[in-house]
Amino acid sequence: MAQQPTREFERTTAGARSFRKARAAISRREAHSAARVNKFLATSLDLFAERNFASVTIKDIAKALGVNTALIYYYFDSKTDLFRATIEYAVAGAFETVRALADKSADPPIVLSAWLENHINKYAEIHRFVKIALDFRGAHEGDREIAATIESFYDEERKMLSKIIRQGINQGLFSPVDPRRMAQFISTYLDGCMVRLVILPDFDLEDAVRDLYHRVLDMLDYAGKRRLKRRQR
Repeated sequence: MAQQPTREFERTTAGARSFRKARAAISRREAHSAARVNKFLATSLDLFAERNFASVTIKDIAKALGVNTALIYYYFDSKTDLFRATIEYAVAGAFETVRALADKSADPPIVLSAWLENHINKYAEIHRFVKIALDFRGAHEGDREIAATIESFYDEERKMLSKIIRQGINQGLFSPVDPRRMAQFISTYLDGCMVRLVILPDFDLEDAVRDLYHRVLDMLDYAGKRRLKRRQR
């Protein structure tokens, strides 16, 4: 009888180990599945941007990935569903670096600079997003979910920039301005730069973004910039 609790404990412990092992296996499968989906979306983003929605087929994407079309349909209901997920993937990737900085409560000028530099460092990804967003207007204007996904990029950008500028004002780093209007100005300028580079391959994106950064700091009357000028004297 004295051994009964021991056997019960062993059964309970063994059960717990089995549960943890099963949970770990599920986590590995989920991680593998997520990695596979991300690979599908990255390849789809390349193809949709390189050509256009109408000319790219699920068979084309499967061929580029080296998989059967059935595997793609396992994860996505249709080509439109895949297209929508591809845009969501592109939007998430564009904000990844800046979100990490914002989560660490970095100084507003640093986060602002990171977002502008993001358009240089992640030009290829943002360029693809712009390309397929423009393509959508020509081929899929009726799909409200896709339109909402594209608009979510600009909504998040405006909210993020407005928040950064508002924080800078509250901290006494920026002069009082309308954060929403300043955010709209920055967003529109960046969009113009991305489109111009598509039209004019020799356009100096880095120089234009650097110029924007300094102009914005002047418009915000950034305190740190005033201190820097005093040191230079």
